[in-house]
Amino acid sequence: MSGSFATAVRERARRAAAALEEARQGDDVGELMTAEAEWEHVTRLARTHGVPIGPGEAGPGERTAL
Repeated sequence: MSGSFATAVRERARRAAAALEEARQGDDVGELMTAEAEWEHVTRLARTHGVPIGPGEAGPGERTAL
């Protein structure tokens, strides 16, 4: 895996996390569902390719499972 790929995955994860946090603050259920789906997709992509994206890969406001 190239460094630029890992950088792109991390940036996508950062944007997905920000969108998810913003959607959780709003009251648009469709926006929340879209943001959650993007977060799930990017975490799956990161795991598949071994790209660490953060502590436990938890979404914003989530706790990692013990």
